[in-house]
Amino acid sequence: MAGPSRSLTSGGIFYSLARFSLPVLLTLFLQALYGGVDLLVVGQFASTADVSGVSTGSMLLSTFTMLVTGLSMGPTVTVGEAIGSGSPKEAGRAVLAGLTLLGSLAVLLTLGLALFAQPLAALLDAPPEAMDHTVAYIRICGLGMVFIVAYNFLGAAGAALRHFVVFGGGGVYGGADLLAR
Repeated sequence: MAGPSRSLTSGGIFYSLARFSLPVLLTLFLQALYGGVDLLVVGQFASTADVSGVSTGSMLLSTFTMLVTGLSMGPTVTVGEAIGSGSPKEAGRAVLAGLTLLGSLAVLLTLGLALFAQPLAALLDAPPEAMDHTVAYIRICGLGMVFIVAYNFLGAAGAALRHFVVFGGGGVYGGADLLAR
């Protein structure tokens, strides 16, 4: 038995739009907290040079994460228009174009951050005593960029509430684990 229809093209717009956008906004907020949580953890267990490295590197990673999030929304609009106009072939083409664009971006960002972490850290003017830590943070997080891109594309593809719950649950678990130590 199918559940109630979720349409943004018919019925009351406010409830449908709020139901769609609230999980997206909350997930964006949680993603923005990545750097803060990293700083909290590193601040508990490491030196000031480590904290400086995470602080400097997290600004770059946050910028790329928000860029990816914004670009993930583009294909969603095109897919929504195609579905709304009853053109499933156009929707399929839009999904393929989004996958191609974001897949290419994921590979480029992952490789770029891993290979060019040193010049990027220098460009960010990381303090000399924190340079190695900044480079390591950029490389480690950069290698995870392919997963961040995939997560954002899948979230934009319509599973926003489920992704928020999983993402938020992971954050609550990680925070509770940290506080228990």
